[in-house]
Amino acid sequence: MKSTHFLHFAPSHASPMLYMAFSAVFIISFTKIFKDYIGQWGFALQSKEIKVDEDLPLFFKTIRLNQADEIVLEEENMKEHYGLAVNDPDTVATLDSTIMPKKAMMGTPWYTVLSNA
Repeated sequence: MKSTHFLHFAPSHASPMLYMAFSAVFIISFTKIFKDYIGQWGFALQSKEIKVDEDLPLFFKTIRLNQADEIVLEEENMKEHYGLAVNDPDTVATLDSTIMPKKAMMGTPWYTVLSNA
């Protein structure tokens, strides 16, 4: 009796798994072989330690005026059109009374939850 357990090079229900397996083997071997170059090209974290400034001022003292105004206007728009309060009223009041910062926060993702001042 002839066996049917031979490789067929025609697409079947197992083809996606075969493609994923080949892709995984390629990616793993590529990262192992070119480990030093991948870091230089910017596709991986470098091994040096990242310096973090732990002595940061209060959020409300570093936010730029246009960003504070944007949050206040967004809050007013949400209340007027949808009846929703996205931010805490104390936070909005603090942002509305924000003055020009001595050193503004730039290039920092500050979209986290705001705390009361």
